[in-house]
Amino acid sequence: MWFVTLISSTFFFFARKRTEGSVTGLGKSKVVERNYAISIHGLQKLIGYEHDLINTLQNFTESLQQRVDTIESYLEMMHYEADEQFPTNPIENFRVMRRLHSDYSNFLWLLKEQPWEAFATQTKALAGLLPTDKDIHEAIRGLNTIQSIYSIPAHKMARGILLNVHHNTSLNAMECFTIAKDLVHDKDYSAAMEWLTVGAIMYLADQKNEDLYTHLGFPLPSFIELFADIQDALGSRALAMTELESAMESWPDEVSLGRAHTQLKMNIRIGKEPERKEENRVLEKDKVYRDCCTAECRPNSKLFCVYNTTASYFLRLAPFKTEILSLDPYVVLYHDVASEKNIRHIKNLAQGDLARGMVYKSGGTVGEDPGRTTKGFALENSDGVMQRMTQLIGDMTNLDLEDSEPFQVMNYGIGGYFHIHHDSFKEQKAKIEYVSDRIATALFYLSEVPQGGATVFPQLKLSVFPKKGSALVWYNLHHEGDGDKRTDHSACPTIVGSKWAMTKWIGERGQIFRKPCLKYI
Repeated sequence: MWFVTLISSTFFFFARKRTEGSVTGLGKSKVVERNYAISIHGLQKLIGYEHDLINTLQNFTESLQQRVDTIESYLEMMHYEADEQFPTNPIENFRVMRRLHSDYSNFLWLLKEQPWEAFATQTKALAGLLPTDKDIHEAIRGLNTIQSIYSIPAHKMARGILLNVHHNTSLNAMECFTIAKDLVHDKDYSAAMEWLTVGAIMYLADQKNEDLYTHLGFPLPSFIELFADIQDALGSRALAMTELESAMESWPDEVSLGRAHTQLKMNIRIGKEPERKEENRVLEKDKVYRDCCTAECRPNSKLFCVYNTTASYFLRLAPFKTEILSLDPYVVLYHDVASEKNIRHIKNLAQGDLARGMVYKSGGTVGEDPGRTTKGFALENSDGVMQRMTQLIGDMTNLDLEDSEPFQVMNYGIGGYFHIHHDSFKEQKAKIEYVSDRIATALFYLSEVPQGGATVFPQLKLSVFPKKGSALVWYNLHHEGDGDKRTDHSACPTIVGSKWAMTKWIGERGQIFRKPCLKYI
């Protein structure tokens, strides 16, 4: 009930007729989906765009300030006084006539100039490159994923406190409102209420900027409307009606409040039940998954680290630092196997052509998956570095890589993650006939990740946090060739940092002499 009191108290401070501000749109232009939110690397472009717009806006304010300075100098020169007596001397009369004849028409010309044209032109030029509604939705979904899986309260997240680490950033009232509204669209009403509460508290604490919020499209009545929508959906329609009616008394000219009030009355009259979102958060609710995403899980303390010198002759000279994580199924972590030079080379090859990561679906089709928030690029053995990486995997696994898929270089986005899945096609509803099944996976970590981003095997209660230059290898198939569900895995949401990884899926075909116990059709 305290939130009702909080919202109602705003009427004491803001109960006055609000001056409507007009917003000029940029007009519709052809927009290409650039999927900014699913790749931290792609967001770098937006920083440049914003710098350009801020510089243009700064020039605009300087131009306006010059006009203000000119007008103030003129007023000072005139020595104008409101209670000055009507002039009787000819000199003063002439001055009045000259000013009225010339000065004010020139000021009209000055005021008619449009210093904002440069800003408008620059903004329109970038319109096709700026984030879309889809980008905002995916960014909010990423934040919500971080919040859900790592159990971070909205008030801490808004202050930049992530897993008890205070980052030098925070959200404002407008941003909290945007998150809440998007969550309402997804019918996640409880989470939306939490974010709206945080945003309303911030709004009330920053009353001096009410006009700014209004002109940017976030007037206080919009908070009341969203509050009413949420309470309606949560079944508290009497409370929603009370708040709307109080708001309509304070803002009688606010058309949107009237529409919301009419819609709520109709819902009450016809007894319409709100469309509730079914809770489907297996990942977030799974304690093992959340715990292993938050802290490294090692279920078997009896496992060990060794120097591997036997997989190939080369390893006798340069053995692998090998950490055995599981023997059945086989999961192993190799340390310091990718050099800084090779990592930099791989990123340079991939980062110019990153595209949204796709997944195989039923029937063998390929499409987007909201549970995979990455951009990626396929790299063949195009040069000496990639050929050496292929040889490296061969030395790690002693498997034949001739029938393997290309390397997949991936960069994760805001809260970037990949839900629990299995790399084997045999676990899918429809077998993909034209692709060799994946007997094993090699995952290289190409960057450090300060917070989050672990690879988790929930059924094994095992997690590995990214360490630049290391590689994680596991088998996806049982010895007889069927999919091993125990190696179902997930990439936990990245909290802070830009996570780069590279995957090599090793094909089942071609292993007849390396793994003769597999059955082939």
